Amino acid sequence: MRSKLTLLSLLLLGCCSLALAQYEYQAPAQSYEELLNSVDAQAELRARPSRGKQRAQCSTKANCFCGTPNTNRIVGGQVVRSNKYPWTAQLIKGRHYPRLFCGGSLINDRYVLTAAHCVHGNRDPITVRLLQVDRSSGDPGIVRKVVQTIIHPSYDSNRIVNDVALLRLESPVPLTNNMRPVCLPEPNHNFDGKTATVAGWGLVKEGGVTSNYLQEVSVPVISNQQCRATRYKDKIVEVMLCAGLVKTGGKDACQGDSGGPLIVNEGRYKLAGVVSFGYGCAQANAPGVYARVSKFLDWIKRNSADGCYCQS
Repeated sequence: MRSKLTLLSLLLLGCCSLALAQYEYQAPAQSYEELLNSVDAQAELRARPSRGKQRAQCSTKANCFCGTPNTNRIVGGQVVRSNKYPWTAQLIKGRHYPRLFCGGSLINDRYVLTAAHCVHGNRDPITVRLLQVDRSSGDPGIVRKVVQTIIHPSYDSNRIVNDVALLRLESPVPLTNNMRPVCLPEPNHNFDGKTATVAGWGLVKEGGVTSNYLQEVSVPVISNQQCRATRYKDKIVEVMLCAGLVKTGGKDACQGDSGGPLIVNEGRYKLAGVVSFGYGCAQANAPGVYARVSKFLDWIKRNSADGCYCQS
């Protein structure tokens, strides 16, 4: 992956305008039905989407802690081994030829947070796959159909503002053993100056190929003021967050990483950002731009209240 995994899939095509490009990976011959048949036994617990988000009664909360990695690392990155970040999700679409098109983060047992641009205007069925580090592996991991897509009501596809969406899964993901969600940050949590990690299966470099293995790379979070001093200028607004090596570039997300997690380890891993956009991949003076999760907490929790959150 380039040095950064999957920046919201934005590519600069030779000029200074932002052009949103979505990377699509076509999987080996595997039908949509075969993909869904690989779901683990929990998939039989089918649940219909609720009309109103009722707060869930969670029996697993006492024994579940979010943001805990599994022990066992995009350009400038290393391969992630043994499902280190179990909340990192693949988003797959296509009925006849399933393909990876974006990433996401499991935030509770029922919901995945991703980028709005990944699902805006989509008419294809979407499935979410978890715990599959190697996409070429015969191990299917955990697979769930998406039964409801909730895009932020103020999402602006032209300015790429409020670039977040929630995916409701058909049945709960068991939060036991090696499966845990990422922690959400506190309201207005400031990650400026912290070292963050972005992870995904996107292009290993601009114009390159995707990775079969989950990749990760470390990038510094910079302030929005510093980010406005780069090529982005006034495109950066309060609900965005920037991370990357401004002077040298070399570490970043890239196409295919859109919607994936930018996490910071503060004892437990907290979801600082959702991969949103960028000028090319890992270019100097063009850090990765993310949706700032701490600005969307009320909306996230209100629309995912029927899922069980772990203790943070």
